[in-house]
This record gives sequence, structure tokens and C-alpha cells, in this order.
Amino acid sequence: MTRGARAGAVATLLAMAAAGTLTAQPADGQRLRLAPHAPLRAYEALDDSARGSISRNAYDAVRTQGAFDVFDVRYPSRGSGGDSVPGILIRPRTPGRRTWPAIIYNRDGTGDAGRLDDLAIVEMYLLAREGFVVVASDYRFHGALARRDDWGGADVEDVLSLVPLLRAQPAVDASRIFMVGVSRGGATGYLALKRGLDVKAAAVIAGPSDLEALGKHRPELVGGNDIYDGWAHVWPDYATRSQELYRERSMIYWADRITVPVLILHAKDDRLVPVDQPLRAAAALEQAGVRYDVQLYLNDEHTLSRHRDDRNRRIVDWFRSADPVNTHTQGAKP
Repeated sequence: MTRGARAGAVATLLAMAAAGTLTAQPADGQRLRLAPHAPLRAYEALDDSARGSISRNAYDAVRTQGAFDVFDVRYPSRGSGGDSVPGILIRPRTPGRRTWPAIIYNRDGTGDAGRLDDLAIVEMYLLAREGFVVVASDYRFHGALARRDDWGGADVEDVLSLVPLLRAQPAVDASRIFMVGVSRGGATGYLALKRGLDVKAAAVIAGPSDLEALGKHRPELVGGNDIYDGWAHVWPDYATRSQELYRERSMIYWADRITVPVLILHAKDDRLVPVDQPLRAAAALEQAGVRYDVQLYLNDEHTLSRHRDDRNRRIVDWFRSADPVNTHTQGAKP
């Protein structure tokens, strides 16, 4: 193929991708589907909790931005039984000739609670505008499977499988991938790091590090409730293997398996994941000799929405400090 023909083919593929009509081919031979995401709802359509966590002006600035495109994705993940896993991809509308670093964003919530909604897309965009492609898995446990969310099993596969998705994106520099995990997504992220997730650095917001202690603080996670069966009924052989299962899923027992810098951010008065969880994570990383930092916030809620700007600034600075290229500066934004 001549240089001109190659350039024409690349231009055609990029145009198809921008239109959402391109089906990419990850390394495992299964197919990745992209479709433009519906516009964000009006601010008035958000529930009270969402409106309480973000101002109208901040939300509308994201809803009306035109520099980044948002896609619904369906991608293959090991053990999904042939079904593709849903997610969200945010990338620059006009990436230019350079390649972009990327962030894997692990959402919070269990089953259908905490799915990738408009507010999650806002959070992803606020990171993307700093010079990143951002992708998130909605995990496979939704709908009929929501009650069986296994918190540290197949969801980890869904995160690991985002790497070939990113490698299929022409605008992404696959050697410069980072990870953010929020709450449950932090626990899943720690497990992905244990499994060798190929990222340069990680940031964990409100992430649990000891699931047995978390289960004692929140018994519904163990015994279940009206929307979730609970770990005791979801994890295999819980009655006889509970201690082993907790240790397998709790990073305080294997922090030495983590090999990348970790930034931990947490609210001191977090009611869902008590502050001893990040402190124990930090102690485990210290003992393992892993580079880390901890930022605790006063007077904030679980996901640190009252300190959103400072939280995101610290995350971006942490990633830049670990970036081998470190070219995604203020001037590198679209």
C-alpha cells in the first residue's frame, strides 16, 4: 500500500470511529462495539443526590462541551459467556497527530446500584479534559445478574479486559495507562493491580482495603438485602472458606504484589468506608516498599465531591509524576 493509500485508509477509519460505526478488533479476536452515547439529561432530571453533589453550572458546562465524544461500548471480557460487557469511552473529538495517555476508571456501587450514569460521565469527563482518553467498565453484574455481583471475581476480569480495548484505539498510547478506582472500584482496582494490570500509577478514592472489616461495618454486604444477595451467598464455599476469600480480596494481605505508585484519597468522616481502611492500606504499602501518598479530607462525603477540584488535581499530578513521557500538560488539551 502506498503512503497516500495508507493515509486515506486511516482517515476513513477515523471518520467511521467518530461516527460510531467502526467495530474495532481487540487482540483476542472478539469484537468491540462503539455507539454514540445519548446526550446528558438536563440538570433538573437528576435525582436529589446527584444535584446535591454538583452545581448546575458545573454540570451544564460538561453537558454542552464539544471537545470530547462520549461512546457506549460493549467489549469482550473473559468468562462473560460470550456476552459483551458494557462501558463508557470518552476521547477527544479531534485527537490530532499525537497519541494520548489513558485512564481506566473503576466505578463504585454493587450490581445495578452505582451504574455508569450521567454523573459518572461528568466525573470521567473532568479527568479526560486534563489530556486523557478515559474508559470505564459497567461490569457484567446488572439486570438479572445484579444480585450476584461477586466483588473481586469476574469484575476484575472486566477491568483487565479494558486494556485491549484501549490498545484498539488509534489515539491511545498504550504504554501510558493509569487507573482510578472509586469505593468498590478501588477494591476491584487493587485486585487488578495484583493481577498485573498494565498501568503506570493508580489513584483510589474511598477504597476499602479489608473486606472482612468492611462487612462487619456494613452487614448487608455479607448477608444481603432487597437488591443484593450478599457475599455469604455469592462467593463460592463461603461457609467453609470465608477467611481465605476475604484474604484473597483484601489488599492489606498482599500489598507487596502491587508494583505501581498508589495515591489514596478519603474522607475522614466517610460513613460507608471508615477511615481506618485507607490508613491500613497505607501501612501495608509502606511495609511493602511501594510508593504511595494519602490525602484525607474533612467535612466531605464518600466520593469527595465537595473537594472535587482538589481531588482531581492531585490525581492528575500523581499520574503526571509517573508518566514516562509526561507530555499531557495544560497545553496538550484539545
